[in-house]
Amino acid sequence: MSDQAKVTNHEALDSLRTAMVIFMEKAGKALDEVADAVRRTRYWVQDEQPARYLAEKKRAERKLEQAEQELYSSRLSTLEEVSGEAQMMVRRARRRLEEIEDKLRVLKKWGRDYDSAVEPLARRLDSMHDLVKAKYPKAVAELARILSVLEEYAATAPTPPPPATGD
Repeated sequence: MSDQAKVTNHEALDSLRTAMVIFMEKAGKALDEVADAVRRTRYWVQDEQPARYLAEKKRAERKLEQAEQELYSSRLSTLEEVSGEAQMMVRRARRRLEEIEDKLRVLKKWGRDYDSAVEPLARRLDSMHDLVKAKYPKAVAELARILSVLEEYAATAPTPPPPATGD
């Protein structure tokens, strides 16, 4: 066995270290973006959309009341053609209100189920985040230390004797 290490290319180790640093930066940004998207989506499903549809529901309820009042008024005036148009407006307003209520029910279900559906996946991202933010930096530091040791070793290693020429 030889007493000397045969390191032929420590540039490859340096390239690996550089690639790991680049990967850590890109993966860290991607993981942060995913975590932000999860938070934004939760807010959108649980807060933003329900508030929007509750406001739309109030408007639709007012339009339905108005259409019903117009239908009632047209019935009192016994105008047949106005009554048909008023009935159509009531049906449209009622259908719109039902659509909004359906959307609110779906949003309520999504809001209730969001955390149970997303949290297991988000926990997987947490372990990846830990890997990228805690363990990879240690690996990069260890590679830097190894490179330093190898460079010191290469500087102190004896130079091989020149090949003998056959004189």
